Amino acid sequence: MTEDRSLWAWEAPGSVLDLSYSLAGTGRPVFTYDSARVVVTGGGAPAKWEGVGAATDLAAGEIMPDGSPLALTHIAYNSQRFIGNDNNNTGVIQWTEPGPGGHTTWPVVGPFYTEAEAAPDPVVALYANANEVFTFGTETTQVYSPDGALGFAVSASQQLGCSAAYSVISDDDDFAWLDNDKRFVTSNGRSFKVISSPGMAKDIANLAVISDCWGARIKFEGWDLLVWNFPTEKRSIYFDRVTEKWGEFRSTDANGEWIAWLPTSYFYTGTFGPAKNKHLVGLSDGTIGEITMDATTDMGLTLRGLSRTGFIDAGTFNRKKCERVDFQLRRDQAVGTLPTDARTEYRYRDTLGTWSPPDVLMLGGSYQPVVTKWAKGMFIQRQHEISFTNASDFVLAGATMTLTTAES
Repeated sequence: MTEDRSLWAWEAPGSVLDLSYSLAGTGRPVFTYDSARVVVTGGGAPAKWEGVGAATDLAAGEIMPDGSPLALTHIAYNSQRFIGNDNNNTGVIQWTEPGPGGHTTWPVVGPFYTEAEAAPDPVVALYANANEVFTFGTETTQVYSPDGALGFAVSASQQLGCSAAYSVISDDDDFAWLDNDKRFVTSNGRSFKVISSPGMAKDIANLAVISDCWGARIKFEGWDLLVWNFPTEKRSIYFDRVTEKWGEFRSTDANGEWIAWLPTSYFYTGTFGPAKNKHLVGLSDGTIGEITMDATTDMGLTLRGLSRTGFIDAGTFNRKKCERVDFQLRRDQAVGTLPTDARTEYRYRDTLGTWSPPDVLMLGGSYQPVVTKWAKGMFIQRQHEISFTNASDFVLAGATMTLTTAES
């Protein structure tokens, strides 16, 4: 969907199809599908596209239980039914009849809708996994399971709300989202885990606008990331599910200075079709970018990476002497082929003040993977930083610090 809410189909690199349809509503588009069609809604009437021709209304003329035209903020597919939450703050969710039909009828008589009643909070989001449907309110979360008589019946509830309707990310059988206490959590609907680190929790608490946060899971190469974007606050943060550590995506401007990296959407094309295994991001200028390890620039701008530790005290506040710092790096880069040979820089600080002058670690002209920097002085606690700016490959396998501790 483009900024004017027109729907398009991306067929292959350089090839898009105008679906001649403008999506109703003002919310972010939420997509789902069954075996015959792709369905999308964005706060108004849901639309469908069946792979050819133009997109059309999914359920023209259908209504919500209060008698107003059908308008959904979110839609999902579960147990051969489409199911969505009404865009009227009533807490009502409704669904279609089961089966492979056109799903153009959304009855309001009989077992085809219900009101999430764990609390009187409105339902702001709805998502499904293979077995259940999750409804997210501002104060509570309810889980629904398919039911032969009722359509869907409540199977679990918990006192855990959602502060950003599009922050919800599917995490295999669980979901992750920004809750009503500004914490990032994961939950299966019965119990939950807070994944916000203390530092990240403080960062999020200081953000003024969080309601426009949207999330996506990016499984790319060896990474498995839960990514949350805050467009108003110009932040893009991620949680690495493998290392359980937090990081932030940024880009650089023409002067090499840090700026926000803020895609408007993310999509993985899957393993079938002419455009398989591509990680695509929508950009604010209307273009579609690809995340790939083959890129040597960030849309024409210089790639830059930075890794920074917290303050390390080695388990004691006694003074310590840093004998050496060893870096294990890939160092087989070509030299003399770029204006600046492949290199990285290391620096440190012992307070929140000034960083040390950088030590340059050359990445070319040698196959010896370990680089040692000697005699880095006395400290009580120390923060380390390594940064990289170049179009060459960069691999940091590890870093260790050798120290001696004073008796007092």
